[in-house]
Amino acid sequence: MKTFVLFVILLCLTFLSISKSETCPFSQSLVSGASATYYTDPNAGNCGYENLMGPLGPGNLFIAALGPNLYNNGKNCGQCFNISSPYTNRSVVIMATDSCPDSGYCQRSSHFDLSTQAFDVLGAQSIGVLEGLTYYKVPCGVNGNVKIMMKDGSNDYWTAFLIYNSKVTIKDVSVKITGKSTYTSLTQSSYNYWISPNMVPGSFDVRIESVGGEFIYITIPKVESRKQYETSSQFSVDGCVGTPSGPSGGLGSPSTGASIGTPSDASSLTLYALFSLTILFLVMLN
Repeated sequence: MKTFVLFVILLCLTFLSISKSETCPFSQSLVSGASATYYTDPNAGNCGYENLMGPLGPGNLFIAALGPNLYNNGKNCGQCFNISSPYTNRSVVIMATDSCPDSGYCQRSSHFDLSTQAFDVLGAQSIGVLEGLTYYKVPCGVNGNVKIMMKDGSNDYWTAFLIYNSKVTIKDVSVKITGKSTYTSLTQSSYNYWISPNMVPGSFDVRIESVGGEFIYITIPKVESRKQYETSSQFSVDGCVGTPSGPSGGLGSPSTGASIGTPSDASSLTLYALFSLTILFLVMLN
């Protein structure tokens, strides 16, 4: 009987561990064959963060402009990536803050146009184009809670929202106007603002949904051009590999997640756990 109870306890602990490993809100599959160039004026990128050292930016210059495939019409704005290089055997964590629409290298399926600070970690600028890079997505270790700003020119009948300081990318933003019972989903623009063309005077509720399906709510008293608010919470990234920590969210840190390697596949982990428990059970029976 004691053997059976021990087996059940081990089984429960194993599946609790498996469940935790599956909670990362986005895929962390390792991607190979990426390339990178660099550019020298990374401020005022297409994602709307303006000055990178300002209140909307990441607070450092370790950023990238993404080619059209990765940029995906703004859906990867604010996503952080861990990029590894065979030239230096080092890796760097960057945040996507801009798009790279050039007709050359940026048209590749996985291309990063990096700030010089990020590029220098991966290779010498004299090389020009770095080939054979690998990367995977990681959470951004930002400080504080998710924030929201209303675009300049916003008024009682039209506004647009920028969601920033989030550990993960945003799947949807919706608004419930005073007197209404339902939320209305907004359209994300290619410059990363969520457009609301049907506002009315007065307070309203905003619902922010992460790429992992988690929600954050905030009530805003009125539309006010360039007014910024901090929500009361941050999205969870439990179970993600290579979660940055410390000031600036680990951006630019060559050691952040650099030795993690390819994240484990959940189904493989499950099979491995079941196999291990079966062997353990047979040993205990003997």
